[in-house]
Amino acid sequence: MPLLFQLQFTNSSFFWLLGCLALGIAYAFILYGSSNNLHSSLRKLLFGLRAIIISIIAFLLVAPLIKTTNRTIEKPLILIAQDNSSSILISKTADFNQQRYINQIRELEKNLSADFEVRAFNFDSQVKNGLDLKFDGKLTDISSLFKLIDDQFSNRNVGALILGSDGIYNRGANPQYESKNLRAPIYTIALGDTIAKRDLLIANVNYNTISYLDNDFQIEISLEAYQAKGSASVLSVSSSAGILYSKPISINADEFRQNIILTLPANRKGIQRYSIRLSPVSSELSYVNNTQTIFVEVIDGKQKVLILANSPHPDITALKQAIETNKNYAVKVKLATDVLKSDIQEAGLIILHQLPSVTNNAQDVILLSANKPLLYILGSQSNIPAFVASQFILEITSSGVMQEVTPVLKSDFYAFTLSDANKLKIGNFGPLLSPFGNYGLKGPSTVFITQQIGKLSTEKPLLVFGDDNQRRIGVLAAEGIWKWRLEDFQENANHDATNELIQKTIQYLSTREDKRKFRVYSSKNTFDENEQVLLNAELYNDTYQLLNIPDVNIALKSKLGKGYSFLFSRTSNSYLLNAGILPAGEYSYSAKTNLGKVSYQADGQFVVTEQQTEFKQSLANHQLLFAMAEQNGGKMLFPNQLNSLPEMIRKNETVKTISYEDRKYEELINLKFLFFLIVALLSIEWFSRKRNGEV
Repeated sequence: MPLLFQLQFTNSSFFWLLGCLALGIAYAFILYGSSNNLHSSLRKLLFGLRAIIISIIAFLLVAPLIKTTNRTIEKPLILIAQDNSSSILISKTADFNQQRYINQIRELEKNLSADFEVRAFNFDSQVKNGLDLKFDGKLTDISSLFKLIDDQFSNRNVGALILGSDGIYNRGANPQYESKNLRAPIYTIALGDTIAKRDLLIANVNYNTISYLDNDFQIEISLEAYQAKGSASVLSVSSSAGILYSKPISINADEFRQNIILTLPANRKGIQRYSIRLSPVSSELSYVNNTQTIFVEVIDGKQKVLILANSPHPDITALKQAIETNKNYAVKVKLATDVLKSDIQEAGLIILHQLPSVTNNAQDVILLSANKPLLYILGSQSNIPAFVASQFILEITSSGVMQEVTPVLKSDFYAFTLSDANKLKIGNFGPLLSPFGNYGLKGPSTVFITQQIGKLSTEKPLLVFGDDNQRRIGVLAAEGIWKWRLEDFQENANHDATNELIQKTIQYLSTREDKRKFRVYSSKNTFDENEQVLLNAELYNDTYQLLNIPDVNIALKSKLGKGYSFLFSRTSNSYLLNAGILPAGEYSYSAKTNLGKVSYQADGQFVVTEQQTEFKQSLANHQLLFAMAEQNGGKMLFPNQLNSLPEMIRKNETVKTISYEDRKYEELINLKFLFFLIVALLSIEWFSRKRNGEV
């Protein structure tokens, strides 16, 4: 039965030790007390061995504990962090000497290392080890420093943080809030000047990065000027085509701000570069922030819609007006007798209004439109047998007689959605004229609206869509949609319901599916110059399954002519390339691969924009530095006070060496050397007894 107590080496342990010795002596006396076969000296030796062995075993059975104490001394950890961003030199005072200050910081590190453990960092958009200072960082994130301290030094004896900065930050959270988690004094070194200097700058430009060809787009420019009252400047916007906008700017205050909204034309396809420039005035602090470059991708997103009609009809005007409310569509109307081959070839979507007709089977038009999305609109002029033969969606058997039908929208249609309000309006619209007869679906298709004849709801399709993997085709099996448009305006004072129905129908039919087997695209069209440039590639086989067996090579080329070559890395079933950080500029790329004997190539372009955030603020924020120091029990100093900082830290009562004591209790029976000692003693005793005939 195990003992229910443990014995530590205390004063009471002495009595247990005496008891175990007595037990060992008694056992040895019983074994060797009456033995006369052994030599006297050998008997005494074996007596002692047996007594020691039994005493040790007996003492181990009471499970005594050994307490071990380990003491470690941890010096205070002093963290030195220096802002390495460009704003340090922009906001500097007149007497600031860059090299002298760097030498001061390094001397401070050396001085403190004599009594403390010192770790040094520099930071801009991210934190780096050491004091390799060039003051060329493009962004400042002071909060990232406190996050690093919290992650790496939360369990350390942080004595103090020495933070050299101008207090200007343009990324991350408010550092004053983040510094609350640091349980150590913060000594801030206030760099930069809090007195405004003469400077003009473009503070911000708001714009959309995408515009559509032949549309106009707006940009909002925020101008600022300091200590330049009475000066005059000129704001200009230019592109490769020349100056697009120019306006004189009169500065009437020492702290001048003005927002200018202007409209520019998007008349060239592709990524367009626009330079915004504010002409400098004399004695400016910096000319760099007077210019900003933006890039806008101009997309030829206009879909050309061709309405082909058998004869003039009110439906045609209603369709044209509804479609053209979306500026991304250009509508051309032609009669079947006047249409040109080029009209059909240029169109992205063709609407056949009552074609084929009883007077024109439109076979030439249908043949030329073989690979284009179509929307058939049936009516009293339609040649129903010719229509049925020309498409794969709808089967109609009709004598040509027309009947009135009202719409019933199906709830299980998910190809596109209409607003609930417009669904309700359409469901209450008056009747259209539809061919009377039997209706059936010829192949895979989706019905959006069915026909209600009088009060009888039927499953006859009124608006139905199909897809043959090459194009999409829709059929509106009725004429008179112009009545819906008039009714919509009469009841709601707008055309929202009919416009949404027609636009969503056109949009769904004209959506182009990307059938390319090799695709390469950047994760976005515009990158910042301190951002990793990522590109993706996809390769498909003939059954459009993704694969990444062959290598994919890509060549990047800047507008200045510098080239870069890369090999894509493979992911699970596609490709990924991290091209790293590239200089600011416009880049084009050409990627190539081979799948079997077939070669593929994909081209594209992207832009790396110059980061000018550091030049948009030139006033140092010493109030922030003072607040952080005050909040954490430190002090704000200026560079000329750095020599007093080591002594200040040494006298701070909170910066102390910490002694850690680690106490550990372990059962004596767990010590392996005791096992080997007992085995050795028993072996010696047994061998001696065996040799002398006692065993």
